[in-house]
Amino acid sequence: MTKTILVTGFEPFPGMPINPTAQLIARLPRRLPPRTGNQFEFFRLPTTWAGRQTVTEQLRKDLKPSAIIHFGVDGTRRCINIETRAVNRATLVKPDAEGHHAAPGPLEQDAPAAKASTLPVRALRDAAARSGVPVSLSHDAGTYLCNATLWDSISSGIPSVFIHVPPLPRGKFDTRPSLQDIEAAAVQILSEVARRI
Repeated sequence: MTKTILVTGFEPFPGMPINPTAQLIARLPRRLPPRTGNQFEFFRLPTTWAGRQTVTEQLRKDLKPSAIIHFGVDGTRRCINIETRAVNRATLVKPDAEGHHAAPGPLEQDAPAAKASTLPVRALRDAAARSGVPVSLSHDAGTYLCNATLWDSISSGIPSVFIHVPPLPRGKFDTRPSLQDIEAAAVQILSEVARRI
C-alpha cells in the first residue's frame, strides 16, 4: 500500500516578498526519486489565517497522508531549524497577506499550552546535517501562521513536523544557506521521513 507524505511551503507574506519555501516546493519533486511504497505530494499554502487552515484541512481529508512536513521562512533565523513543538497561542505579531490579524489568545480552547512535534525531530536534524548544511532544533515556532499550521497538523493525529528556513542570503558575505543548500537538507529530511513511516 502506497503511503502519502504531504509536503508544504508558503506563499510570500508582508515583509517577505520572496519566500524560499515556495521555490523549494517547486524544486523538490525533481530531486526526489520515486520510492517504492511512498508518494510525495507538494503544495504551497496561502499566507492567510483563514486560507492556510482551510487548505491544510482539505489536503488532510483528500490525501489522507501518513506524514506531514511543513516548511516556512522566518526572517530571524540564521540556519535551518526543526521545530520541536507548537504553542497554543497567536499574537498580533504581523498581518497576513490579506492584512488580517489573528485573534490574540489560544489557538484552541481547553487545550495544552504546547504540543510536541510527532515526527522524530532529532533523527531529522541528523539527517539534514548529512547535507553539510547547518541545522539545529528549535523550541519556538513563533506565534504566526507557521506555528498555527504545525499546531493544527499535530492535533490531526498525523505525524507532523515544521521546518523553519532563513531568508535567502544577500551578497557573498551573508552566511545564511542558499536555496540549493536548503534543498539539499530538505531532500535528506524527506528521505528520512519516507524511510521511517
